[in-house]
Amino acid sequence: MTAISGQTKKIETAHFNAKYELEAEEYALASLQMLESAWSIAANNGFLLPEKIRFSILRTDRSVLYFNRKNLKEIRLEYSSLTSLLPPDDSKKNNIYGLCHEIGHLCMYNTTHNRNNWMSYDYRESWADYFGNFIIDSIYKQFGIDCWPEPHDYRKYSGMEYLIQRIEKNDPKLQSFNKASLFWHELNLAIGFNNLHGFFEEVNIQKVNNPNAKEKYLEVLSGYLQKSELEEWFQQYADYLILNEKKSY
Repeated sequence: MTAISGQTKKIETAHFNAKYELEAEEYALASLQMLESAWSIAANNGFLLPEKIRFSILRTDRSVLYFNRKNLKEIRLEYSSLTSLLPPDDSKKNNIYGLCHEIGHLCMYNTTHNRNNWMSYDYRESWADYFGNFIIDSIYKQFGIDCWPEPHDYRKYSGMEYLIQRIEKNDPKLQSFNKASLFWHELNLAIGFNNLHGFFEEVNIQKVNNPNAKEKYLEVLSGYLQKSELEEWFQQYADYLILNEKKSY
């Protein structure tokens, strides 16, 4: 049977309640397989995530992938045509990486209880970007090129090697974003991926907020890093990561 746009189906997996267009079923099942893997990797490393996350793939008038900032329990993939679900070379969308990226957002926001009005755009997005690229390498080890209906090497546009090469290219247009990305990379190398959840928990416990968010953030860092020149190291990143005043998101 050929699925008609508008026909939807609901299924439940271990940690996701999913709704998707029947015409996109193969992409929905592939997405759920990866999302479950990303959820498990995150949870095994201590990150706080909802036991059940709503996930939907629905045809709309736009092609976008995002998480629900209000309830922190939902990821939506909207597409205007099935072309948007194809591999990056054909769709200009890297949906495999994107799904991991959104899980990264949920990891941070659920752990910090969405207290984020001191975080810069680059702080929030570079963390999800770092998480997504980090998880991609594990996804590839588990599923290889066959994790999507159209087999392809998604590490061409994601993964840690891709991220490091992007930083090293030093594109002026990405200067602030790459600076923030480098912060996460150096922090991960210093304390380990399995300790990042604890770092976010401490950021939450210490109630990092403006007008003194940078000072409080440095205090949290000092509990994890023994760098002899910690303050000098942090100051090269601080203005990229932390706003000087409260903002609402």
